[in-house]
Amino acid sequence: MKNKKLLNVGQLVIPCLVFWMFAQCTSSIRNAYSIGIKERHGLNNSLFKMKSRDTVRVAYLGGSITAQPGWRVYSLNWFKENYPDTKFVEINAAIGGTGSSFGAYRVKDQVLQYKPDLVFVEFAVNDASADPNEITRSMEGIVRQIWEQNLETDICFIYTIKEDFIDSYKRNSTPISVETMEKIAEYYQIPSINFGPEVLKRIGEGKLLFKGKAEANDVMVVFSPDGVHPYPESGHKIYYDVFKSALTELKSKVDNKVIKHKNAKPLDANLYLNTKMVDWKKIDLKQELTSIDTKSDTVFSGFTRYFNSIGKGLPGDSLSFQFRGKAIGYYDLMGPSAGTVEVSVDGKKQNHSRFDGYCTYWRISFKTINGLTDSLHTVTFKVLDKHIDKNEILSANNRSMKRPEDFTGLNWYLAKILLDGDLIEKQD
Repeated sequence: MKNKKLLNVGQLVIPCLVFWMFAQCTSSIRNAYSIGIKERHGLNNSLFKMKSRDTVRVAYLGGSITAQPGWRVYSLNWFKENYPDTKFVEINAAIGGTGSSFGAYRVKDQVLQYKPDLVFVEFAVNDASADPNEITRSMEGIVRQIWEQNLETDICFIYTIKEDFIDSYKRNSTPISVETMEKIAEYYQIPSINFGPEVLKRIGEGKLLFKGKAEANDVMVVFSPDGVHPYPESGHKIYYDVFKSALTELKSKVDNKVIKHKNAKPLDANLYLNTKMVDWKKIDLKQELTSIDTKSDTVFSGFTRYFNSIGKGLPGDSLSFQFRGKAIGYYDLMGPSAGTVEVSVDGKKQNHSRFDGYCTYWRISFKTINGLTDSLHTVTFKVLDKHIDKNEILSANNRSMKRPEDFTGLNWYLAKILLDGDLIEKQD
């Protein structure tokens, strides 16, 4: 009987202890972020412009969580509601499945050319498995590229959460990607908003289930279907609650003047400062590839926001050029009729398959070759006539060909060349 009583006490104590530990670590995380934000130098310039200028441009550079119709849309509506006399121009530079390294290549072409007043940068989840040194080079490169264009532009780091992050937070630690980004944010005094602590708080209170089917749960609010992407009507609303609290606090501390940010000495001398994207037509001077106009093409029209044309390479087609710099890559589309491209850098060749187990649909992708000496390099891209057992690849990923005729091609669909350096342009 005594043993049974002890067991009952243990059954009561252990769950309480687990809940107490969760609450304690959640509390410490919230203390670090207060209402979800580390203010640092705030967003003075952009918030001042919102109440004093006709037009303000807000950019969102991030991955699929930002691409969703969630916190990005809600936040822009918050600006419109709080500053009704100002016209807001959204610069949507969110691409699913991409991290800060690709962001450093994209920022000039997809953000800076539109002259933003405020840039939100969201890559913590997609950088979860990235090397901290790579994150530092990329995030610092993004910051410095923005401020090289205009020292008045405000920047804010956004940290979302995924299932793997919960264990880190429970151990009263910070996910490596967030920790690395925070070092940059602190060094440059950039404000950061962390959506995670509020999500953890609601889980600890028993008000939120992190992953599950929302329609199958009438008892509890479900955050996400997959442990990564929040439901727009629930998980993203929590993100928005944090955003509103953070921006309301920042709004109360705005000076009536614009202040230039300080571009201090770089933390990493090897940062991605000279990264860029070059349109494929600039290197296809012999017109080897067939141009596809995305606006008029029924298959690729959904990519018009990212690029106006694609260069379609058939097996045997090739492109050669020279550049001076430290890295080379490409920005392309993977999908049903994609094949293999051979990349030769100074005679050293490697093959890149542009078809995988997800290629039942078309999606943006990219590839980079890093670690080159900062010097002159000769590059050749060649589309190979190399057989790919597409049915086997798809079957291994529980997918199938609904229209086998769509998968017969072995082509390459090139949008941009990625350079950490400068193209050596030649006349045709």
